[in-house]
Amino acid sequence: MIGAACLPCRRQFGIARLTAEAIPMVSARRAALVLASILLVAGCTATPPSPEESASPIPAIEPGSSPSPTVEGAELVTVDTDVYGLLPVANEPDSIVAWAEDYCEAADLSPCTGVADRAVALCIEWRDCHPAVLVPFEEGTAAFLFGGIFEDSQVIAVWRPESDPEVAPYGGARKLLEDYLATVDVYPDPAVQSS
Repeated sequence: MIGAACLPCRRQFGIARLTAEAIPMVSARRAALVLASILLVAGCTATPPSPEESASPIPAIEPGSSPSPTVEGAELVTVDTDVYGLLPVANEPDSIVAWAEDYCEAADLSPCTGVADRAVALCIEWRDCHPAVLVPFEEGTAAFLFGGIFEDSQVIAVWRPESDPEVAPYGGARKLLEDYLATVDVYPDPAVQSS
């Protein structure tokens, strides 16, 4: 009876012995493929490292370096949100000009007539060309920006007249403002310039 009870055990051991004998017969190529597959699956199912483990250290700022391009005379440039709440109705050239006219009245600038004629068409972001305008006033030159990278309306200006000696070294208020705007991805509209 004991021998009959062990018969299934012999079969199991026999199969295990056959399997153990068959492993060395597997080609090295096939074994490498199986091993690579196992490693691949193990790598794909591993949990990703935590943000702390995978984050690169923040490089130290070197003395005298600047995080963004600067323009000589940038201290004369003001960057303000539209404090009067006169947002343009749409991101279209006519709406931006109307906003500049309303801003002129609210800020008590002059002259507020002929803004559309004096307005210089600008592009926010060279490729997308969201409309903006640059308008000279007696008090200085202002750019009215809304759209693209400017999610909130902004008025970037040099509030000095063109004749002010402080802006003369930079080519005047308008030139200084145009140079500054180029550092924040605002350029003259090429469609208007080529016309």
